Amino acid sequence: MKYFDYLRTYKEDIVKRLESSIHEYKVQPVGNGYIDCIVMKDNLRKFVKDLSTIGIFVSDVTWWCYVNPNNESSECPHGMGGPVSEYYEGWFSELQNESYEVNKKETVSIMKNHDTQLIYSINDKTLDKIDTILKVPFCYTPTEYIEANKCVIPAVWLTVPDEWKR
Repeated sequence: MKYFDYLRTYKEDIVKRLESSIHEYKVQPVGNGYIDCIVMKDNLRKFVKDLSTIGIFVSDVTWWCYVNPNNESSECPHGMGGPVSEYYEGWFSELQNESYEVNKKETVSIMKNHDTQLIYSINDKTLDKIDTILKVPFCYTPTEYIEANKCVIPAVWLTVPDEWKR
């Protein structure tokens, strides 16, 4: 069965499980859909594992700065502005750093056939890639870097039908 056909067939159960996972791991979707689901680094692996179990593929990763109002550091915010957090004090500010996109060949393969094992494999590779990317300090300006990427938070893009709204 094609990926989107599978999701649409089991939409009620999938959305219920997805929303439960979003709340459990304090994930902040930007807007009213499931693109740019900002998730703190300490919850990232558990959230993405849940997505794999549910059968949802992560296609992209973008980057945000978590702005904690209790942080007296003048280094934040690094980004362009964004949503107030539903779960933490403060807000998220979108960074202009290059996003990560899953290999097109793997994306095409998943779209042709909803394959849970392949979803697990690709989502795991994405988690590993996030770890690798975060090892290099993000550039805030041409000459300034975010120290140890302390405030940098990933946002995963969930591949679900466009009509799925929260």
